[in-house]
Amino acid sequence: LGEKERQVEVFDAFESLPGYGKSSDFLMNSQASVMDNFRRAGADLERVGFHKGLFQYSVPAFASKDTGAIAVLRVDGNFYDSYQDAMYYLYERVPVGGYVIFDDVFSHPDVMRFWDDFRAEQGVAETLVQIDFNAGYFRKTRPITVDMTRMHAPQDANL
Repeated sequence: LGEKERQVEVFDAFESLPGYGKSSDFLMNSQASVMDNFRRAGADLERVGFHKGLFQYSVPAFASKDTGAIAVLRVDGNFYDSYQDAMYYLYERVPVGGYVIFDDVFSHPDVMRFWDDFRAEQGVAETLVQIDFNAGYFRKTRPITVDMTRMHAPQDANL
């Protein structure tokens, strides 16, 4: 709030996801609802971009068009594939000193498995600091060139 120079980018399916079974409607947010929450918090919606669709489509499309740095990359995707899409396409854009926040890493085993795979395969030295039961974060300490050939075949959300 009050930021006048940086853009906020929001990526979400903005529809129910079949991978959640009975909880799919409960976990769904509409874009209108999210925009309303931003408005009520006093955010300048002219500085917020909304990208509707599964990460496998929306994140690479965004990454191919926008080259700006990402000061804070917060990922809340609940699936291995969602985290993989976000990190493979956007992690290089987080500068040294920037932050990465994972909302589901401690409560979703597939997300932790992604993090373990990504760290090992990309040579990421940082470790997670636990925030609560679900979330963790780290501050980027060195640049990494992401090796896209190490990206795994779809495992859950992108099937």
